[in-house]
Amino acid sequence: MSRPRRSFSRRVLISQLALVVVILALVTGVFAWLGSRTVTEVTETEALSTARTLAIDPDVRAAATKASAEHTDPPDAQTVKSMLAITDDLRDRSGISFAVITDDRGIRLTHPDRSLIGHRVSTSPEEALAGRENISHESGTLGETVRAKVPIYSSADDETVVGEVSVGIYASVLDADLRRELLLLGTVAVLALALGGVVSVMLGRRLRRETLGVGPEELAEMARDQGAVLHGLDDGVLGFSADGRLTLSNSNAKGLLGAADGLEPADVKDRADVKDRAASAREFDGDHDFDGDDEIDVPDEISAMMADAPAEGALRRRITIGERILLATAVRVQRDGVSVGGVVTLRDETQVLTMARQLESVTAMARALRTQRHEFANRLHTVLGLVDTGATDEAHTYLSSILGTGPIATPVEDIDLVSDPYLRAVLEAKGTTAAEAGVTLSVAPDSLAVGTVRDPEAVTLILGNLIDNAVRAAVAGRGSAGARVVVQLLSAGSELHAVVTDTGDGVDADVAEKIFDEGFSTAEAASAPDFGIGLTTGTGTGDGHGLGIGLALSRRVAEKGGGRVWLIDGHDPDLGGASFGMVLPDALEECQQEEER
Repeated sequence: MSRPRRSFSRRVLISQLALVVVILALVTGVFAWLGSRTVTEVTETEALSTARTLAIDPDVRAAATKASAEHTDPPDAQTVKSMLAITDDLRDRSGISFAVITDDRGIRLTHPDRSLIGHRVSTSPEEALAGRENISHESGTLGETVRAKVPIYSSADDETVVGEVSVGIYASVLDADLRRELLLLGTVAVLALALGGVVSVMLGRRLRRETLGVGPEELAEMARDQGAVLHGLDDGVLGFSADGRLTLSNSNAKGLLGAADGLEPADVKDRADVKDRAASAREFDGDHDFDGDDEIDVPDEISAMMADAPAEGALRRRITIGERILLATAVRVQRDGVSVGGVVTLRDETQVLTMARQLESVTAMARALRTQRHEFANRLHTVLGLVDTGATDEAHTYLSSILGTGPIATPVEDIDLVSDPYLRAVLEAKGTTAAEAGVTLSVAPDSLAVGTVRDPEAVTLILGNLIDNAVRAAVAGRGSAGARVVVQLLSAGSELHAVVTDTGDGVDADVAEKIFDEGFSTAEAASAPDFGIGLTTGTGTGDGHGLGIGLALSRRVAEKGGGRVWLIDGHDPDLGGASFGMVLPDALEECQQEEER
């Protein structure tokens, strides 16, 4: 990249200098023309005003009137002498090159060259003798001059032209003034060029510093790629400058952060999809905001992440925005050792975590079914052996005992009080893993749940999380009486009520509400093997009441369906541990009573 950057820098510098030179050339040319016109006009004005002053002098008018009346040849010496005194004095005082006075025939009465007095002037006096002033650039006996010719009127009637006054300034004087003006203008132009060169170099360096040496074509390509990439991502993207200001975002970021405004997740996703399609149809407008909406109100958690992000690597945190759990990843961006800001990506993990909890429940149930299948196969082998040996009476007795006690043994006490297959499955699955952890799972004797589960995913997720947390707490706080978890299930029409109580250490009142905050923990991991519920790894619902996201996710899922999950007793009076309650409206399908025959 170094060679292209140097080439780009040279191109920029050369372009800037060429622009400065062209502008200076144009400005210098215009000012040179204006200056030459000004100097010429000043010279012409000086000659004309001097000629006018001389033409209205009473002595000059009297002398010219007398000479025109006498027409002596040569002119009267006394008249010539008096006129020479006037013109010589005027020439010395005003700085003009010469002043020539003639009679009405154009015969010189004065001239710097005395030998030419009495001769007709070398340039035409007709304009002045006709009563008209004129200014011209002519060559005469005194060389190239700027001449102003003014008529002299008679001292008797002020109407008769009796001669002319011709005042001249050498062209060399005019040229000297022009050279002086051009020299001054050229000096200014050179200084301006030098200043322009210095400024161009400074601007070039700043441009390289601000653009990190990337050329205009590359910047345009990067802008196009940036727009395409941002709108092609499923994740939300927030870009920050080096001083922490939000500089760009995509519509997915606005959709995810918009969940704080009370939008339902589906509504937020739909709005984000619509914005993505609309933004993709628009061209990149250069303002770094790809959605055209109002500026995003960046949550404090994200701003803090950007401030805490390490120079190398990434900082990842889970943050809660409304009803969503977002995985935020903050990365600082550097180019050639220069910090150019940072990027925060947002990923909605609510659905993923929900599916993970459901998968854990399904996995636990599958393991329980495998265990029961093994036990069922052993019983069938026993029956087959009895039949093969001819012990039919013993086989009949054995089968009768199985039918009386249930085909498969379950570690959950009083499971017969629960009739719904989904509730039985989750209880049996959790009972199996609880038994492996040394915890007894039982159904409260006063449980009564009538009807079938309408939304098994939500019910099994919430109830499974509560049981997992209770088992974990019971293992961590196991006392001499043994570890137990009791589940009470009650139905009220379509509502499902549940209470899960454990024999753990309970929850103190000062942290009763904090346990539902994501990441909050009241206990260390249980020092027991991991039986598929995250007892030691934290991959399940957490390492204790409130650790991880189990309780937080359970509450969100319940509230989404209009229900709730809460802490009933921080220290249950009977079992000593914590009691958690669950209410899910419209969770059950009410049983239809059979019509009497």
